[in-house]
Amino acid sequence: MTIHFFEQLKLPGPQRHRPFVAINMVASLDGKVTSRGKLEPGSLGSTFDRQTMNVIRSHFDAVLTGGNTIRQHPYYLGVPKELEIKRIKQGLEAQPLTVLLTTSGQLDPSGPIFVDPPRPPLIFTTAQGEQNLPSQIKSVATVEIINEQDGIREICQLLWKKHRVNRLLVEGGPSVNYQFCQTRHVDQIFLTLAPRLVGARDDLTMIMGPEVLPQATHINLLSMEQKGEELFLRYGITW
Repeated sequence: MTIHFFEQLKLPGPQRHRPFVAINMVASLDGKVTSRGKLEPGSLGSTFDRQTMNVIRSHFDAVLTGGNTIRQHPYYLGVPKELEIKRIKQGLEAQPLTVLLTTSGQLDPSGPIFVDPPRPPLIFTTAQGEQNLPSQIKSVATVEIINEQDGIREICQLLWKKHRVNRLLVEGGPSVNYQFCQTRHVDQIFLTLAPRLVGARDDLTMIMGPEVLPQATHINLLSMEQKGEELFLRYGITW
């Protein structure tokens, strides 16, 4: 059986009183992460890219995404059964913790993520967002109220101190990725470059926000793998 090139990945632990944080995304050759407005597995990448996503997830304590992404793809951010044993051998829970970041709290309780999830999802939201959360979601999820102005720092501190998350994987969307980069809370980026062209100006890029990001001190290519016509890039970031 062929071993996936990320299967034996060695990643750092917590960084300065917060989890080690990585972003994982797939983009077209023209830099788009959505196609016809959709940000979900399979919209750009291949079957092997989706397998790669699961292998990357298997190394992390928690996987985070934003409310817009989970509304489009309302599934638990877990791993297949065959990766559970490997996680347990690494001292991790069988399934990573799914973490949702939503300012509005407007989530659909009928989504599969809230119907018998393998672990209770963790939701970070504002005080107003907490009031908007349906009672059905509150009954199956853990809810943390955060200050919107300092949200990412607070999220990372709570994940590390309270929820024992040593490694956090962020899977978008672009505005969430921006918030983590803007606060210098990203240590690595996994990027699949898919042999696709999108072209539409309204489709999104990997990181999108209102201002230019702070300049990283150094961004270095840690690894580059090829499978078919896809490239799998991993970058380290020093702020």
